Amino acid sequence: MINTPQNSVERIAKTSTWLFLDRTIRLALGFAVSILVARHYGPSEWGALSYVMASAILFGSFASAGSENLIVRDLTKCDSEQGRADIQKTAMVLRLGFGSLAYVALLIIVLATQGFGPPFLLAMIYGLIFIFQVSEIWEYRLRIDHRLSLVAKTHVWSSLLSSALKIISVLLGLPLICIAGAMSAEYASSLGILARYRARHWSVWAGKFQAHYAKDLLKGSLLVMISGFLIACQSRSEFYLVNHFLGLEAVGLYAAAFKCMDVVDVLVLVFTMALVPELSKRDHLDLPILAKRTYLLGFLLFIAMLVPIALIYILFPWVYGSKYAEAQVLIPWLALRPLFIILGAIRGIFLVMEGRLRYVPICAGVGLFSTVISGLFLIPVLGLEGAAVSGLIGLVISNFVMDIIFQPQNIASMFTSYRQWPYAVKRCLEVAKMRKTHF
Repeated sequence: MINTPQNSVERIAKTSTWLFLDRTIRLALGFAVSILVARHYGPSEWGALSYVMASAILFGSFASAGSENLIVRDLTKCDSEQGRADIQKTAMVLRLGFGSLAYVALLIIVLATQGFGPPFLLAMIYGLIFIFQVSEIWEYRLRIDHRLSLVAKTHVWSSLLSSALKIISVLLGLPLICIAGAMSAEYASSLGILARYRARHWSVWAGKFQAHYAKDLLKGSLLVMISGFLIACQSRSEFYLVNHFLGLEAVGLYAAAFKCMDVVDVLVLVFTMALVPELSKRDHLDLPILAKRTYLLGFLLFIAMLVPIALIYILFPWVYGSKYAEAQVLIPWLALRPLFIILGAIRGIFLVMEGRLRYVPICAGVGLFSTVISGLFLIPVLGLEGAAVSGLIGLVISNFVMDIIFQPQNIASMFTSYRQWPYAVKRCLEVAKMRKTHF
């Protein structure tokens, strides 16, 4: 099919609709059940589980053994079924190997910081998601084949199973490690469902491990993995600082407010995942204009988020209960994070398309350094609010200050994006029309 603007808008409409349904249902279930878990086990145990999850996020990019964007790009551009099968096989072998290493790394860091305590046992169970996430390679193929409905149904079924196991654990008063097991079961279920689909539909294309592609993928994704690690460290460094100064119970309070922003971040994920396959097909000569239009859509997305953010702030004490009420003051600070996440995601996409990957880890490293240094000074004085402010400082420096110095053209695109509002209005109307047609 020719990649006309109309076809592109139609694909984005279909993609974003299924992604939105998938993420919304899973997020609603996960958020509701997480509240139940947090209220039942209390800030201290919830803090231990949140600490393990924050530690796991540090190695998520490393476990991917190659950027999702790069793999999707290669699958999109490959016209041969055998070639796509080879790409998937190679990526899966790498993902399995690096996922195993990430699992070991998670155990080491939790052991080094918490000892042989409950957090280490939680890490042993929860860390299995690194192994089960190998199924994401099959999801990439389904995405470019526009089979988002299957991906969405797989995710929703797995989420339902995981949520049911968590609720049963709470009702029966089972130990917290059962919650970690339910989280891992979600990814194990997805792996099983997609493995069955592959056996039925792709078994004719076995795929071969291509050493040269593996080397190219690792070489091309090395900076992405380093950047992802640094970005994850930047986004979760407050958890370690809070634990160091205030303890795991304070981590639980901070995690409760931080979790609320996950409700908002789902829109960022949908926005980014819908854009990557389409932008990868565009002519690079259009990148300056395309960047402005994409930034404008990002700003409009954040504006749309302000209403749910306000509702989260108002309802937070009632939803989480009196044990977590003091964390309400963190939400206004954390509410600004989605804006920087949106802008950072857009910038990351265009840097990949331009082949300027070396700039990403530099910004992430500077942001991490800024977050840690500011946190060391602010948390002892301001407590949990100091952690939220330090995270915001790191995001401002990595997303704006660095670009002002080294990438002024990106800042220019960002702050002149308003000039593309006629295009944004037109595209939003077209996407809304396509969604209504295909929903």
